[in-house]
Amino acid sequence: MAGARPVISILTDFGLADPYVGQVKGVILSYCRDAVIIDLTHEVMPFNELQAAFILRVSAPYMPPATIHLCVVDPGVGTGRRGIILETTRGDVFVGPDTGFMAPAAEILGVSAAYEIDESRLPPRDVETFHARDVFAHVVGRLARGEKPSSLGKRVESYTVMRLPEPIIEGDSAEATIMHVDRFGNLVTNLRPAQLGLELGSEAFVSIPGREIRCRYVKSYGFVEAGQLLLTVGGWGYLELSVNRGNAAEILGLKPGDRLRISKLG
Repeated sequence: MAGARPVISILTDFGLADPYVGQVKGVILSYCRDAVIIDLTHEVMPFNELQAAFILRVSAPYMPPATIHLCVVDPGVGTGRRGIILETTRGDVFVGPDTGFMAPAAEILGVSAAYEIDESRLPPRDVETFHARDVFAHVVGRLARGEKPSSLGKRVESYTVMRLPEPIIEGDSAEATIMHVDRFGNLVTNLRPAQLGLELGSEAFVSIPGREIRCRYVKSYGFVEAGQLLLTVGGWGYLELSVNRGNAAEILGLKPGDRLRISKLG
């Protein structure tokens, strides 16, 4: 929309205890003070690109078209990995390290072009450990004020792609991966109920190393007693293992990347 304020979404693993996020935003706003900045999350587990990729893929469709997505989970910062800009057919642009975790979200919106960031076109820097501020924030700020990706790098024919794990379905059983643990300790998987044929009110066995749990698949948390385990579909659209008014991640000792098996009963 002509004249609309640019929208920038930021995802990092920086947390909020340090000034890193504030400095990144400061650089962006030095180029475009009218930008609307959405803090998607800064609580990705440190270095967990799988979790970051899942959060981005689930969240990107909810951002306004033409959003600029700054995505930084960067264990290879300061090494030979390149910075990348991914343009999409919806008008969104993704900016971050070319390590693959942005690709699942960008490809949902339709990647139309990729550009390798040319750092010689950016201000010089003194350190190599904060590319979010010293490289990517400058790129995002210049895009927000109207510059084209082609002014910030050369077009390339390929980019690194991470493929998110798919559940393995075996009859009435599925091996699922925990993709995210939210603030409440809900264990969000990569499995949708329809893939296993689960119906509301039905029971299932959940198997994790050293433990097997019997629980119900319900519409929401309050359909079981407080403290009980349950399966439900959260805001992510995927099956999650939860505890009503409790923390499933702490109780079961699970984290993103861990696997579990869900078996339908009856």
